[in-house]
Amino acid sequence: MIAVSEHRVEQHFPTTVLIRTFAAVSELNGSLQQLFDHLEQNPSGDYTNEATLPVNTTQGGYQTKSGLRVLELDHPEIRQLRQEIVMPSIEHYLDDVLKVDPLFTPIEISSWVVSLGAGDWQAPHFHPTEYTLISGIYYVNVPKCTPPEGTLEFINPNLNAVSLGQQDASRNHQPKSGQIILFPPYYMHYVHPMRLDEKRRVIAFDVRLKTQP
Repeated sequence: MIAVSEHRVEQHFPTTVLIRTFAAVSELNGSLQQLFDHLEQNPSGDYTNEATLPVNTTQGGYQTKSGLRVLELDHPEIRQLRQEIVMPSIEHYLDDVLKVDPLFTPIEISSWVVSLGAGDWQAPHFHPTEYTLISGIYYVNVPKCTPPEGTLEFINPNLNAVSLGQQDASRNHQPKSGQIILFPPYYMHYVHPMRLDEKRRVIAFDVRLKTQP
């Protein structure tokens, strides 16, 4: 009889998502809201509204240029957000999910603001920029809505599995103010339309491998 010399079950193409919710951030988020209100109400230069462009996945609302580095603005609330929330979360994802040492993994971060109001939404998209390791969102303000209004919907990247009846076609996430979510850049997602006038405001970002010294 022929014997089995090796047996193992592997998981290929897993989609790992990190979600962290932070306490006592209402003052920080309030300061960020004031800063982004000013940018949105006085758009100029890099902070003109790119949501109006037909190629943009943000439908309505306000969005700064996606290639900006909003997280590097010289404001105390931005520095606190970066140092105490964003960078520790990125370092944890690099270490725990990607299994690389954050101290020896040179990265650069592009970041931008997205603000959605009544009737605004985001079409399905992902972040395929070369050398991107992680995509992420920090929720500055999330109005209390009835789902799925304003929720984040992820689309299963392995649609063949869906056709076989093995997995769901999508995964819905109901965000909260003061929450950060990190996920692979290939993970397609969209935001359900808003109905309330209150702003749903986030900082979106991409973490890329730094290829130049």
